Amino acid sequence: MDLPHWQKHWYDRRVPFADECRQARDSLLADLKQPALAQQRVLADIIDMSADSVHWRERGYDVVAGDPGRFRSVLPVMRYDDFVPEIQAETRTKGGTLTCSPVLRWLKTSGTTGVPKLVPYTLHWLLTYRIPAMKAMWGTYLEYHPELLAHPYATLDTQTVREDVFDFVHGVGHQAISNRHPQVNSRDWNPPWYESPWFGPGVPSSHEARMYHRIRHLVGKDLHYISSINPSTLISLRDLLAEHSERLVDDLRAGTLEGRPYTEPDEEAARHLEEVLRRPDFTLQDVWPSLTLYTCWLSASAGLYSAKLEAVFPGIAKLPFMSCGTEGVTTIPVDDSLHSQPLAVSQAFFEFVPAEVPLGELMDNGEPTRTLLFDEVEPGRDYHLIMTQGNGLYRLWTGDIYHVDRIVDGTPWIHFVHRDGIFHSFTGEKITESQVTSAIQQGLAAHGITTGLYMCGPRWAEPPSYSVVAEVPEPSGQLDQALSVAVDAALHEINIEYAAKRDSGRLGALEVVTVPRDAIAAYVESRRQAGNATQYKYKPFQRDVDFVTALTGR
Repeated sequence: MDLPHWQKHWYDRRVPFADECRQARDSLLADLKQPALAQQRVLADIIDMSADSVHWRERGYDVVAGDPGRFRSVLPVMRYDDFVPEIQAETRTKGGTLTCSPVLRWLKTSGTTGVPKLVPYTLHWLLTYRIPAMKAMWGTYLEYHPELLAHPYATLDTQTVREDVFDFVHGVGHQAISNRHPQVNSRDWNPPWYESPWFGPGVPSSHEARMYHRIRHLVGKDLHYISSINPSTLISLRDLLAEHSERLVDDLRAGTLEGRPYTEPDEEAARHLEEVLRRPDFTLQDVWPSLTLYTCWLSASAGLYSAKLEAVFPGIAKLPFMSCGTEGVTTIPVDDSLHSQPLAVSQAFFEFVPAEVPLGELMDNGEPTRTLLFDEVEPGRDYHLIMTQGNGLYRLWTGDIYHVDRIVDGTPWIHFVHRDGIFHSFTGEKITESQVTSAIQQGLAAHGITTGLYMCGPRWAEPPSYSVVAEVPEPSGQLDQALSVAVDAALHEINIEYAAKRDSGRLGALEVVTVPRDAIAAYVESRRQAGNATQYKYKPFQRDVDFVTALTGR
């Protein structure tokens, strides 16, 4: 019997894909052992690709073409907004303004407010940087778990999608970086499952409907691996199985999908799923006993999902997703270290500024900024990250703060901490997400409770104060009172400005309200938007305290 087209594609691509990923990983590992050479190569390549552009010639930046050492003294540190005039020009020229490579797409950021950014996705950036980064990461996954290519149903990839594009800027598509559709050429992202029926553009675009299709296609199969960017997607997968349990069982039993004929009826799989989903505490391993691996972000606020992930994937191996954004890749996993990965020295030219330096203020005042190179950072310290990408965005400060964990073979191993400027402040105390997380961890630990999801927001009153809602196994008013005192005291120790404002009466006492496990996760999922479902991020810090009423009724 002839194989369907998607399975033929899978078998045709399995070996070449594995080879490409291993080669990309080997190249990355070689660069990590010679980071200085890699950074020199990247900077020379970027200068070569941009020196003849309109913007560089108009600003006189092309003088660095023969002298890369002058790059940092000639080109200024920039924010995205500084590039907007050139980006607007580039939307019409489609290349040649910021860099001498054609713009294939405009990438959307995943933000839920404001005007989406236009990040140029050039042919050179695609082929030289972004696709090799993806392949290197999957090379690591294959190194540790070759079973993810065992058969056509072995891998469920939710970190990328194929969606038809309906948003264009002067004829060029405007889409999320996670949307790998349509393919640009034969060197574009093309994993074996690219033509799979649960991966193509025919799958519904809404998060819930897409997830249902993925589940229906793979339930009853020997699924080994589920990939995701955000841990919330993995939790959502389990929740949707519970919510649509009867429908899934009926579809399996009847051989249908959305009520239409799909496969032969599978009574055995239907009985197994029915039995599993009857249990309120079922895991994804119960649904797929063949599961061996999952991947997602595991540091910063994503790390607060760890208890939930362990409950959903008990004993299942995990590996991290790369540290990246629409603007570029910062780290790529090369081993099973969960919270620290090597700086991706072959992806961009990186510079650093100590986190305690008020970089935003310096830029606002037009003051010069002294940066450090990769070999000048110190373990144990936090830094602003500045990167020059092969897409024309040079010396870009995105506002990300990274912690340097250690140095290996001259390459810093780092992890994302938080965004600069993301803090709460009524009177100059500027409490950050990491400070609140640490305070909550201390308060919960004293009661033998592991920290899970929480939300924190400013409550305007006289005096103003902060409200925190935190998930715990057994919420109670008594626990609320004890945690309020403990977290407030911990913030006294962590943030001296908070302590001064509290002691002087300019800030009221922080209040903690506990809610059951999964309450915040359900609230977060209810706010997921269809347009950015794959890139959707859980955010502990909120701009107001509307979440308190929504979660507690107060």
